[in-house]
Amino acid sequence: MHLQSHHRWPLLAMVAALAGVTATSVAMAIAALIDAPVLAALFAGAAVVLDLFKYVAWPLALILLAARRTLAALLMMASALALGAVSGWATYDRLMTSIITGQAEHQAQHEQRQADLLELRQADATRIGQLDAEAVAVQHQAAALRERGMVTRALELEAAALTRIDTLRAAAQQRRDTASQELTALRSKPAKAAGLPLELATLLCLGFALALEIVPALILSALRPVPETAPARTPERQKRTEERPQEHPVTEPETATGTDLPAELLQLIARTESGTKLAVRQVAKELRMGSERTTRLMQQATEAGLLSKTAAGYVAA
Repeated sequence: MHLQSHHRWPLLAMVAALAGVTATSVAMAIAALIDAPVLAALFAGAAVVLDLFKYVAWPLALILLAARRTLAALLMMASALALGAVSGWATYDRLMTSIITGQAEHQAQHEQRQADLLELRQADATRIGQLDAEAVAVQHQAAALRERGMVTRALELEAAALTRIDTLRAAAQQRRDTASQELTALRSKPAKAAGLPLELATLLCLGFALALEIVPALILSALRPVPETAPARTPERQKRTEERPQEHPVTEPETATGTDLPAELLQLIARTESGTKLAVRQVAKELRMGSERTTRLMQQATEAGLLSKTAAGYVAA
């Protein structure tokens, strides 16, 4: 077919890619159900082989139907449907799990984490205000000491207290800035599938799972080998077939009845046209026997009416 000769390999590559997706989904689903690593790998490998078989089962079923093996074709279709149901469930489960996980992560980040960051930023802002108030109080105490003439004591108080307050204030401001940056990043992050309604996500996953099951099966069914039909019998061919027994009446099996001629010689005479010369050397070479024996056999064939003896030699009757 023209389609198969030009597009067979690209279509087979598409089938291989789509089959790889479903096979991987089935392997992941089976492996997630089993805790033992060895058993999980074993059954996951078996699931991959079965998943690949279900695509081949459809063209095989169509070939069996064309060969009139209906029961085998129906069993093949039932197996493909059962395996397709398992594979479709695995693909749907993988997609829905990914979407639900994304929604849960999005909710946790955009609700709980944002609330935590807002609380942390508010706590740091309150702490900065307290430190500012404490710094003002220290400055008042230092001014009071100076009024009483205790200048050195006032300088020592300001040096110790204000340095500590500045360090704590810088740390709180740093935490506040970090929380603000993370909060801004969370608010600007796209939601992806988190904003997709659950009903629409379910329909999307079901449609995608069905497409992965149906499309490769359709492609392989279209690319299956088609049995060649027998050539039509034209009127001329049919006429020659009907006239053939009349052209060689001596080649009928009844003619050779009662003779001791070998079957090879009878077949040679049967496919030789009437009036055609049969040389003894040619017949001996084809029958792989000696010339004397071949001559005796050809004489017997002449007596049976299968050959005619002429001046030029033996000819087909």
